[in-house]
Amino acid sequence: MNTSIYQRMSRGLLIAFCLILAGFDGFDCSSDDDSDSGSTDTDIRVEDEQKISANSGNFDGNLDPDDRFGSALANLGDLESDGVIDLAVGTPGNDDGGTDRGAVWVLFMDDTGEVDTEQKISDTSGDFNGSLDDGDEFGSALASIGDLDSDGVFDLAVGVPGDDNGGINRGGLWILFLDIDATVLDSQRIADNTGGFNGNLDDDDRFGSAIAEIGDLDGDGITDLAVGAPNADDGADDAGAVWILFMNDDGTVDSSQRISRIDGGFGGRLREEDHFGAALAGIGDLDGDGVADLAVGAPGSDDRGAERGAIWILFLEEDGRVRDEQKIADREGDFDGTLSNDDRFGSALANVKDLNGDGVPDLAVGAPNDNDGADNAGAVWLLLMTTDGTVDGWQKVSRRAGEFNGNLDADDNFGAAISGLGNLDNSNIDDIAVGTPGNDDGGQDQGAVWVLFMEITGQVTP
Repeated sequence: MNTSIYQRMSRGLLIAFCLILAGFDGFDCSSDDDSDSGSTDTDIRVEDEQKISANSGNFDGNLDPDDRFGSALANLGDLESDGVIDLAVGTPGNDDGGTDRGAVWVLFMDDTGEVDTEQKISDTSGDFNGSLDDGDEFGSALASIGDLDSDGVFDLAVGVPGDDNGGINRGGLWILFLDIDATVLDSQRIADNTGGFNGNLDDDDRFGSAIAEIGDLDGDGITDLAVGAPNADDGADDAGAVWILFMNDDGTVDSSQRISRIDGGFGGRLREEDHFGAALAGIGDLDGDGVADLAVGAPGSDDRGAERGAIWILFLEEDGRVRDEQKIADREGDFDGTLSNDDRFGSALANVKDLNGDGVPDLAVGAPNDNDGADNAGAVWLLLMTTDGTVDGWQKVSRRAGEFNGNLDADDNFGAAISGLGNLDNSNIDDIAVGTPGNDDGGQDQGAVWVLFMEITGQVTP
């Protein structure tokens, strides 16, 4: 019998069997098949992994229940000049100074993926003098923004989507100018009519839910930012929006451009509760036109099923408007990986550089509600990209795929945050950090981070 016909018949029988048993509580119909990998001559896999949590990875910081350590991640470069990339980790449920004010942990890393030392930044720690209120959720989003003030140390943007400046949950972000020990030298707040930002925000927009550094878009020598407002109601309730912020070197905003269903030249179709802007990643100049491009998550997208999720590749102009766009979703954008209802693919995004050596930046995409092995255990999809924004190949990493051998439990939400880590172990491929904010090490939802040491062999085939 023809192999492909046999595979289709087998999958059809499995689906039918699953439908019969779907009413049985706890029955898991997920399985590993060829949809986990879409690159027949390329093997991308996890060679090894290291967990960082209250109980693992030499992390000595104090975590409490519902801290959700690992909700956001950012590569901070080599702050201490020891040859190893350091990592910022968001903990938006932290209660320093008040309920859910949030915190950020800066982890000075070893090349083993363990923590050498750590520094906390919060309402009461790390020399941060900014004002935080209950429910701000400082640390919900993170982005390394390079050396904005030219003092030789990388700086950090931190999202506070629960900020009530101007109205309830309108959101905001803090620009933190860091010292080499990861304490804060100075800070600048950006919110509704604050920090030079004059964009129109509404209640519950949750501006600051995602942040990405997008390079110097307008050519003025200063790094610019993209900021997500996934609950913005442009054109439909919670359809979402993204703000492009053209920055000054003091951390204030020079000007801004909104991208949404009805603004910024975006021609894609967004629907109610798509939450466009829930995740962001700068992807460099994908199409080679001299202008940086942007990946945007829309985890509420209902393509082929409820909340399966999607991402949009935005080809930008120098003024922050969209010249063209490409959607990647279930069976769209040449992506044939299997997504299920409520996977929320696109909840996290990271530029993971050029994994396969074809000269094109690649993406990691979080699907934190994926049910591989356990309900909402989570997954990460590695997408090998082409210059037109479509997918050339892919590999899923989860409890059951990609040779990941770490233990994931129900509601861990592996893939809620992702960051590239550089080549920690000097292998042939960069490594990746993945947040699991629902992990229960030490207490419920204290959270964790997994460091994935990656390996690739072979060549990509379309």
